[in-house]
Amino acid sequence: MTPSVVRSVDTSGKLQASYANPTPLPFSKAEVSRDGKTIKLFFELRAAGYNGSTYTLTYDAAGDRLVGVYFQAVQRREFEVFFQRAK
Repeated sequence: MTPSVVRSVDTSGKLQASYANPTPLPFSKAEVSRDGKTIKLFFELRAAGYNGSTYTLTYDAAGDRLVGVYFQAVQRREFEVFFQRAK
């Protein structure tokens, strides 16, 4: 399991978030937006082997998790992903 943490969101939609695989990897962009009732999150990684890789996620309230697509830029492949909230 890869630990990911969203610490805060400011009024402009910028997120304070971290991701580790297994050591921390920096996000060059971490944003949240709303489309009607849908909460959308976008993350872009900037680290060796990950440059330009992105997560495009939506919040699934019923499952209390984030679901979406991870784009691995080096391989140019997309993967379906989800992040479940730790209890």
